[in-house]
Amino acid sequence: MSNVVKLEPVSVGDSFRFEADTILEAAKGQGLRTVAVLGQCEDGTIWVSGSANAGETLVLMELAKRQIVFGGEE
Repeated sequence: MSNVVKLEPVSVGDSFRFEADTILEAAKGQGLRTVAVLGQCEDGTIWVSGSANAGETLVLMELAKRQIVFGGEE
């Protein structure tokens, strides 16, 4: 019999960054219906790409913001 341990995410330091390619690879195959990719380039410019129109992407971003700020799932 194996032990199952629930993952309890914790905050990481401000200077810590996960590898972007690893995060993008993990998203593949998740059955995502709508996707928005946000990033900041080395030169500071913002890069945004999404699978929906601007309005739907903004709604998705707001739902994500709510989850980040308040926790839990929508």
